Amino acid sequence: MRTESFDAVVIGGGPAGSTAAAGVAGGGFPTLILEKRDRIGFPVRCAEAIGPASVARRHIEIRRDFVSAAVDGLRIVAPDKTTYDKSMPGAGYIVDRELFDRRLADIAVEKGAELRTGHQATGLIRKDGRVAGVRVRDLARGEEYEALARVVVGADGVESLSPRWASLKGVCSPGEILSCAQELVEGIDVSGRFVEFHLGRRLAPGGYAWVFPKGPRSANVGLGINPLESGGMPAVAFLERFLGERCPGAVRRRLVVGGSTVAKRLRSLATDGYVAVGEAANQNNPLTGGGILESIAASQMAASVVRGALEKGDTSAKSLCRYTKEWDRIYGRTFDRFHRAAGLIYGLPDPVMNRLLENLGREKGLAGRTGIDPARILGVLLRTSPSLFLKTFRAAF
Repeated sequence: MRTESFDAVVIGGGPAGSTAAAGVAGGGFPTLILEKRDRIGFPVRCAEAIGPASVARRHIEIRRDFVSAAVDGLRIVAPDKTTYDKSMPGAGYIVDRELFDRRLADIAVEKGAELRTGHQATGLIRKDGRVAGVRVRDLARGEEYEALARVVVGADGVESLSPRWASLKGVCSPGEILSCAQELVEGIDVSGRFVEFHLGRRLAPGGYAWVFPKGPRSANVGLGINPLESGGMPAVAFLERFLGERCPGAVRRRLVVGGSTVAKRLRSLATDGYVAVGEAANQNNPLTGGGILESIAASQMAASVVRGALEKGDTSAKSLCRYTKEWDRIYGRTFDRFHRAAGLIYGLPDPVMNRLLENLGREKGLAGRTGIDPARILGVLLRTSPSLFLKTFRAAF
């Protein structure tokens, strides 16, 4: 078995992996990206929304070639079809994920990283009790080899194994991963440049449905459900019903299915010789399931810490855990609130959900610096039904 050596090996070529690789390779450190699929960004398994726009522009260069539509507001639809509309100029973008992911991978390669598609990580290499590289299988040739590294970055997404190999997290429970299904449809009426969120236990138990416009008459239409609350009915069956109600007669172009992590944040994101980023590190927003920008921001933090560790020759857990501290400082409390909000809101009976949306409509502002503020939503819920809030809070936590 052949052996190769790098300063860093990144498992996964999505937004998190490519961003981390670009940051480390840009510091002059030989970096390898391992992507198990043959094509970066394909197949697309994402609703493709990022935002707010101001936050997106801080982390990446927004290019017309991968932006399908701009988003300037949101519409929330209650179970009784009452709507809450909120104009939010600059709310974000709907992107073409394949083109978006390819652009981020290109940037990593331009910075000096080596990208290998069709190469799957099969395990971590340990030496003297620390992570020291990755065992790899070249899927096209059926060959195995070892990629030694001073630091391994786990960016292997919702299907991630590397954080488990590194003993940073265990197996997610069924309730910690939403079961999702989505169709790209054409011939649909969309709400201008608004994204739509549809709520209700009949529609999407334990989750929500969405309509994200990609053009004047096209949109990603999908939903995510908690499989523990679906009565055995799969996400595609709920989607079929939603499509029939929301856009009957629309032309369906692409069905995608998958999962989205909505688990609590990890206590630690690093150990000796290893850091986790993106969905592999539970860095999806627990309320929405989205996490593209969060993954990119986390990967930029991680890359900065990894570069410093490589420069000093100290890639111990103590050195790399500065990344955990930085993530917790900026995002930790907000993510905890989003997790509480998700546990409360998605467990509400439909009549209470209707009243919640009615009360949301009376609020002058729900948005903070980086989008919807979960604390404000929880405040409205508390005023809507104090007893149910407390009862649901205790049940959820």
